Amino acid sequence: MEIRSRIAGWRRATRSWCVVAVAAVCLLAAGPAKAQFPGDVPNTFRLTAGGMYAWFKTDVTLQRDVTSGGPIGSGVDFENTFNLPSQGGFYGRASFNLGFLSFDAGYVGFTRTRSATISRDIIFGDNTYTAGANVEARQKTQLPYGDIRINFLHNPSTTLGLTLGVAYPILQAQLSADAGVVGPGGPVVGETVTTEGKIEVPVPLVGIVFDAQLGDRVSAGIIFNGIFAPVHPYVGSIFQADAHVEWYFARNFGVGGGFNYTRFRIKREDLPNTLVDFQQDFYGPRAYLILTF
Repeated sequence: MEIRSRIAGWRRATRSWCVVAVAAVCLLAAGPAKAQFPGDVPNTFRLTAGGMYAWFKTDVTLQRDVTSGGPIGSGVDFENTFNLPSQGGFYGRASFNLGFLSFDAGYVGFTRTRSATISRDIIFGDNTYTAGANVEARQKTQLPYGDIRINFLHNPSTTLGLTLGVAYPILQAQLSADAGVVGPGGPVVGETVTTEGKIEVPVPLVGIVFDAQLGDRVSAGIIFNGIFAPVHPYVGSIFQADAHVEWYFARNFGVGGGFNYTRFRIKREDLPNTLVDFQQDFYGPRAYLILTF
């Protein structure tokens, strides 16, 4: 009898949880139909695509085989040494809004390349690019991310949420030269020498998103993301700040503009021989189109 009673209790509990689950699904299904911001603009699904123009400050240190007698290099300032240009890049963002809960994904990326005749020896990895060599510098920055946003406020005039997610920064710095390179075995002749330092690691993301209605189908807001990366062998942090204004000229279409600042401080140290240290700041305006429904 006791076993039967327990089984019946389990069945009643299971039915209760099923009812709760069905109710939750119904509420989530009903929620998107009413999701609006700003004003009467629907925002269940929102897609943003455009571009960003950025100014950069990039310093990269790459060391290899230090304990076995390899050269020890200092940081390379890519903007001052190679005059790497300010650059336009792609910016995109997508969100799925369920009212109290939202899902966001975004991406920003840049690729910059320039050749220069260097005026001093540059140690990068286990190669030394000597003064007078013509060196091509290539630098790539990519920042995709995804998060879950908990909206503490979500109404047609205000949204305020906390984001929890993951970013996947990909930072690359590369030097190439056909002559004037000294490798671990001595001067290199008759071949192109390429040395690359790369950071690529998933890191946790925590942020705040705030938007407020300014007028009829006009809104403005800010985004702050702070990321710390204690993922061995990586240490460091990323900080991102964004301010934006958006105008919806039709119920499902809009345009936006803003200003973004992003800072990377990430180091990979594979003891005892390899160290890659990226210190980069980029900032600038961006503009984009919005599709929402």
